Amino acid sequence: MSTASQRRARERLLRHATACWSTQALGVAVEMDLPDRLGAGPATAANLAADCGAPAEALQRLLRALCALDVCREGSDGRFTLAAGGEALRRDPGAAGPSLRAIVQWWSGPMWSLWPELAYSVRTGHSARERRTGQPGYAFLDDQPEMAATFHQAMQAMTAMVADDIIALDVWRDAKQLVDVGGGNGTLAAAIASAHPHLHASILDRADAQGAADVLIHSRGIASRCRFVVGDFFVEVPAGLDVYLLKSILHNWDDAACARILSLCARASAPGAWVLLVERVRPQRLRPRQHDAGLARTDLNMLIGLGGRERTLEELAELLATAGFELKAVRPTAFEFSILVARRR
Repeated sequence: MSTASQRRARERLLRHATACWSTQALGVAVEMDLPDRLGAGPATAANLAADCGAPAEALQRLLRALCALDVCREGSDGRFTLAAGGEALRRDPGAAGPSLRAIVQWWSGPMWSLWPELAYSVRTGHSARERRTGQPGYAFLDDQPEMAATFHQAMQAMTAMVADDIIALDVWRDAKQLVDVGGGNGTLAAAIASAHPHLHASILDRADAQGAADVLIHSRGIASRCRFVVGDFFVEVPAGLDVYLLKSILHNWDDAACARILSLCARASAPGAWVLLVERVRPQRLRPRQHDAGLARTDLNMLIGLGGRERTLEELAELLATAGFELKAVRPTAFEFSILVARRR
């Protein structure tokens, strides 16, 4: 390796090693409502500091850091204006799509405290969150409604990144009923039902997602065709439907848990029913590129959070086959995920 290549490799590694600054800079920006404050119009650091109750010099340093993250811009007159990244962090970004605010809050808050426990998860293969809270799975949300709301909003924003690709699938043409297994606050099911007026949709998830789901369903005008079902996909899923949709579900769990979820879907479905898995598909070997870095991030995130993992296409196909589903196609999406289309034998 040349000296120049070694230098570039060291520089990249240094950036990775110190990347914690950006997570917390974005977290503080959201906490202080800087995107919405700047959304009202250009402002100086002094004016924003007065509104936030912070020292002007310290806030100016944060704002300049946010300029490097495409959240804002500093003009020659000393005023800051909102940039494209900042628009995505507003409470209501409008036509730009769902706000990414909750994702920032989730990663700079509840997830942040788990990363120092990565060594424990690597050494044991177990969830650092379960070790810390003593609660398996998502039970840690049971008595924390604000955290549960942030979690579901974060998942809503992530789902919106791939919703159009899922809506465009041919499978909806002949399907009449679908269930979004673990569908959170209904973002994906509502989008599919809105795009395909002949479809009836069910959303199966925890009770803490129902309130937001009901609001969304009624706001879309699809209450007659879309319903929320409080339930546990480890116990039972709605029976007799045409499509069983699982987005970002299997990567949360170990193989035994995944086998149980898919087995329940197979038991509930009739021959010929479809199952759609929306997952990040891990290649056999990861390389130093942005796509693979995203996979590495979420794979370790699943490890420390729930003891889950990202899987290869072969591993996902085997889980499907064992449950009685035959993989028919794999469709890429515009953002990180793939859609595995399988059919009940």
